[in-house]
Amino acid sequence: MALKIGVVLFKDASPFSREGNIACAYGEKPFFFNATTDLPSQTLWVTNAPSNSLYEAGLSRSPHVANDGYFRSRLSQIAQELGLTDDSISIEQQVKIMAEVLGCAADMLKTQLGLTQYPAYGMPQAVGQIYGSVEPPRNSLTHNVAELACQRFTACERQRMYERAEVFSYWAPRMTWANEMLELPLPDGHVELIAKHKLPDLGRNATSIVDWAYGRQAPLPLFAKIKLHGIEERVGRLMNYGAGALGVTSQTNTGQAYDARNFRDWTALPELAFLSNYGEVEILDVAIADRWQNTGLRTFKTKHSTVSYAYGIAAENLWVGTLRKNSGRFNISTTLSTAWLQAEDRMRCLKIALNLQKAGMEISNYGNGRISVVCPQSVRGLIPQAALENGLLYPASLSGLTPYPASSKNALCVQQRLITDKEYLMNIRIDRECRNQLESVYAPKRPAN
Repeated sequence: MALKIGVVLFKDASPFSREGNIACAYGEKPFFFNATTDLPSQTLWVTNAPSNSLYEAGLSRSPHVANDGYFRSRLSQIAQELGLTDDSISIEQQVKIMAEVLGCAADMLKTQLGLTQYPAYGMPQAVGQIYGSVEPPRNSLTHNVAELACQRFTACERQRMYERAEVFSYWAPRMTWANEMLELPLPDGHVELIAKHKLPDLGRNATSIVDWAYGRQAPLPLFAKIKLHGIEERVGRLMNYGAGALGVTSQTNTGQAYDARNFRDWTALPELAFLSNYGEVEILDVAIADRWQNTGLRTFKTKHSTVSYAYGIAAENLWVGTLRKNSGRFNISTTLSTAWLQAEDRMRCLKIALNLQKAGMEISNYGNGRISVVCPQSVRGLIPQAALENGLLYPASLSGLTPYPASSKNALCVQQRLITDKEYLMNIRIDRECRNQLESVYAPKRPAN
């Protein structure tokens, strides 16, 4: 772990570049450098290089050089959201703003988690070490159900290609989304198969099972093994059920091949509920977990934190970090709670994606509180209104749009205006005030002399 943190922008995002590279430590001035050996080793440098590039450059195990996925949102995404890709913003300004925003986010995460230094391999892993899950025994029924129900995001079926289309991502306000995800009860323990004669309609009707599972004081932590015989066309293209759009395949512990991104064998109740409304679903098996659990981890809720861009980054890492293992390499865990939380996230994104699809936008993927779209020029003017109606934010990199009327009492409107108007100094002041408030609550009190 390191005592300081900073941002590195390699030219062309390549660690092999020997000119045009620039770095800036949090709270300090930017400087150009030629090679990573020129970077101070006591600082953790978050770079714009992907993990495979750092691996090829022999930097993947360097404790003071991190890839662009150190935070859940990549540096390229953050630059687009904040409009830092604009030609009018110099490279020195870009790296300085990034260092201030991400340094403040890292400080808030470090303080909230009680860490003394910045973790070397990513903020989600640090959260996972404290709040992550313990996986069930491999080859067990519980592990098999969890493995075949987990799905991080969905890559959608594309229908057509557009010329001069806007390709970008909407995102839900990260602090609000994280708060909702962290408050959800999640299944825990082991699963037990339920005999068909104990199920409503002998397990023949998916809707009856959903109603039965939800229609009680506390919903059942239910998973179902299903076969989908048909689904409404517009929903089918978005769910891309079983199509394997990007051809990502994997194997279970028993050697069974399956599509790791789009194919669903087992589904958690939130996804089953959605499928039963739009498709013909055959229930093959039903399993119910022992109990519910929750990590107890929560976001820091204040007036400033709801509009702080930096705390949004911090909050996002809190909830996605709970999906990690709590040991080893802290990869995404294969647990019932992970599968359930991913299903809740994706289904909420899918409902929004349906609305954006109706507005004339094509959806390329969704998940993790983000919906990526291809927007034809004919409906480009609807981007701000669609964001407002669906409680989303859109990036400052989209120029020439007419913003919707903003209300100073609405956190979404305030945050969107700060982003759209590129109020970097104001954003940084809000971030710092939020950090000071958080530190006053979470920082350990020093004993009086």
